[in-house]
Amino acid sequence: MMNPQENIVSQFSTLSPELQRAAEFCLQNVNILVVQSMRAFAAQAGVKPATLLRLAQRLGFSGWGELKDAFIDDLGLRNDTYVSKAKKLVAKDTQSNLYEEVFQAHQANLVFTGSENQQAMPRAVTLLDEADNVYICGFRASFPIAWSLYYVYRLFNRRVSLIDGLASNIEVFTRELTARDCVLLTSFAPYSRESLDVLHAAQRAGARIIAITDSPVSPLAQAAECTLLFSIDSPSFFPSVVSGMGLAECLLAMLVARHGNEAVSKIESAERYLIDSGAYVVPGKSG
Repeated sequence: MMNPQENIVSQFSTLSPELQRAAEFCLQNVNILVVQSMRAFAAQAGVKPATLLRLAQRLGFSGWGELKDAFIDDLGLRNDTYVSKAKKLVAKDTQSNLYEEVFQAHQANLVFTGSENQQAMPRAVTLLDEADNVYICGFRASFPIAWSLYYVYRLFNRRVSLIDGLASNIEVFTRELTARDCVLLTSFAPYSRESLDVLHAAQRAGARIIAITDSPVSPLAQAAECTLLFSIDSPSFFPSVVSGMGLAECLLAMLVARHGNEAVSKIESAERYLIDSGAYVVPGKSG
């Protein structure tokens, strides 16, 4: 059985222009959809509440409330919350089984992620390589993926910036975006408001967009020119980002390989500075 996002995608071409506009707004704003009333969501989408009702019925639901419930269930926001998952985790019989389950989940996620992105990865490398400037962002639980990309990428490319949201500084970066730039966003359900704000700014600027996300119908994937998918399955109470980190490491390795000796030279210079400045402690060397 299709989830509500897949349902919309499969029927999108058969919808009227007005319903397509409402459906596209739903796909790009799921995190708002699940918490707002139909009237408030319709106002944000720029359509009449009756349009949302017709959309729900066109998709096979009795009404907007049933479609909204389907989105809530699909995002795991009703019966499978972090709290409910944590309770199940505590109720497990043995910790030894949990240890094995966690690493088995990591392995399965990496296998899926590796097989899913073989075609898209070279395209992502090309988009990053051709950009005048690269902006990377990921908030909350996605931040480790974004930070890892930024930290290592900066070792051989000075035109990379991290949109970290520090002191609400998102507009400092988004106001600079142009069609010659590339924005790499990473997020998974439930999608952060900040990542969608950056996404919409990138769209307005005409920037190239790369998404590292958990679903081909996520709001990020719907807008991206290139999407890299990772699995977030975990026996723990919180989604796993291990395979997302794997994508980041693969992307960085392929970027260095493409740049060749030029990248090697820049990495050598950065590494030498880190050692000479004392940032790295070299065994055997006294102060």
